[in-house]
Amino acid sequence: MKLLILTVTAGQGHNSMSKAIYKYVEENYKGAEIKQIDLFKDGDRTYRKKRANWMVNDGYFTLVKYFTKFANFQFERLKRRNITKKATTLRRYFITPARKYIEEVMNTFQPDAVFCAHTFAGILMTDLRNEGNQNALKANIVTVVSDFDIAPYTELLTKVDYIITPTDDFDEDLLKKGFDLKKRISYGIPIQEKFAKVIDKKEARRELGIDENKNTVMMMSGGVGFGNIAKTILNLNKCKSDFQIVCVCGSNKNLKKQLEKLKEKGKIKKDIFIYGFANNVDVIMSASDVYIGKVGGLSSSEVFAKRLPLIINKKLPFQEVDNMIYLKKKNVCEYIDRDKNVYKIVDEFFQDKDKQKRMLESIEEIRRPDAVKNISKLLCERKISKI
Repeated sequence: MKLLILTVTAGQGHNSMSKAIYKYVEENYKGAEIKQIDLFKDGDRTYRKKRANWMVNDGYFTLVKYFTKFANFQFERLKRRNITKKATTLRRYFITPARKYIEEVMNTFQPDAVFCAHTFAGILMTDLRNEGNQNALKANIVTVVSDFDIAPYTELLTKVDYIITPTDDFDEDLLKKGFDLKKRISYGIPIQEKFAKVIDKKEARRELGIDENKNTVMMMSGGVGFGNIAKTILNLNKCKSDFQIVCVCGSNKNLKKQLEKLKEKGKIKKDIFIYGFANNVDVIMSASDVYIGKVGGLSSSEVFAKRLPLIINKKLPFQEVDNMIYLKKKNVCEYIDRDKNVYKIVDEFFQDKDKQKRMLESIEEIRRPDAVKNISKLLCERKISKI
């Protein structure tokens, strides 16, 4: 069995999904040949590929971090685009640069299945099928919706065999995009298996060396530091509830230094444990009662797998706005409308046990901890009847 995984480094979410699928298939389907390719980083690095890679990664983060309102305005325009148009500009800048190499891989590797971790990969595979590429026609092609919303340009990948959605709530949007709903399966967003593992809360706290009997708030910045984490933590000083904070700064070294200085000067009144890049995020989540951070599709799915309610940072880019709207409607998150109000939200969470219970019940309805297992099975075991 040969599996081709196509990803794009637009942040790390798509790569993390790809890694989760790769690892599960490698460990559970002995003898499977797996090839993972970044559309813009692998193969010959032409100027067009380098430009496309910069645009979907560095350019994207620069735009959403420093020009969030403008970025979100443009994203809303994309969502209203006429879906009958051919998207010539998108193909020129993001599909054509990767096409030659991927076509060569399809013809030499001849995969039995293709996992598309990004919309661009799904569009490319659809284009190859439309043009009669025999290896693309024969392969079992599966793509995934990586947010709690149907992204712009999803209508350009309707020729895949299956589209995986986070929940059952997106049929109407898929119909508008031209999808046959027989192709839709709501397995969820694939996360690493360790996030599906149940770890006793006190055991996790002992492993971290924090108070095992104290309520715990987890905060996570991410590499580009969306949201003012330091300001949020200082506002938590006003909370009447007793809890400890575990903050993961990721690759944001400036934030880590800032928090360490604030802690040293006694500016942070709550007990706080500060991490840089952490390999044990799953354990930290198991030790926590609530999560404050960004609301990407993958990170939210990891949080829900660990049965954690979300409190979402104020500054939201692109799809994260739609994620917040959907998840708030599903009663699994709270939104920080103003930084100074975060202490009220956290106090209410810890003091209102009925609200905690309702949120945890709602999480059970949308969590999909076995997504990676089910998607891997679909890729490796499902036989597709080709017309």
